[in-house]
Amino acid sequence: MREVTSAQWRVLLAEQHVWMLDAMDVKLYSIALTTMQGVFQMGSDTAGLIASATLLASAAGGIAFGVIAARIGRRRALIATILIYSFCSAGTATATSLWQLMLWRLLLGIGLGGEWSSGAVLVSETWPAEHRGKAIGLMQSGWALGYIAAALLSAFILPRYGWRALFLAGVLPALLTIWIRRAVPESPIWLKGGASEKS
Repeated sequence: MREVTSAQWRVLLAEQHVWMLDAMDVKLYSIALTTMQGVFQMGSDTAGLIASATLLASAAGGIAFGVIAARIGRRRALIATILIYSFCSAGTATATSLWQLMLWRLLLGIGLGGEWSSGAVLVSETWPAEHRGKAIGLMQSGWALGYIAAALLSAFILPRYGWRALFLAGVLPALLTIWIRRAVPESPIWLKGGASEKS
């Protein structure tokens, strides 16, 4: 893979980290769930419903940001989705009712699904065809890393500061957007055909 450029590696590294942070947020919910059930007086069925609603919203987010990424570019769409799920993770920490919790997790799901579609397209359109499969595999390995990060973060934060502080830490991925904006290039395919896609 010597012919892969540094710019292409930056695209992959960014998306792998974004997948890691996506997985981290999903796992944080399941780790904090027992504590949250007591706070919100919800049973396992309600807790499962909220988790399912997040995943359903991610499907809608994937479709919506597929269209948005075609209009504004893969990189800008990726940045928008990271900001959505980061701030909605922090918003989860402010929930005082089940309805608020459901709303934050629904909005977070839109960001998650949007990131999966716009980020995966950015990697696949940036990497050479002969190495695309390897790139997507490396990108998706970020999911396992995210589970590890969630476990470590929870072990440190949850017993000391509680579940709200744990979800406040979910805003940290927003910082990644600064680097993505400066160092990660737009899809060359979108740049060449962007005008036709926007119309």
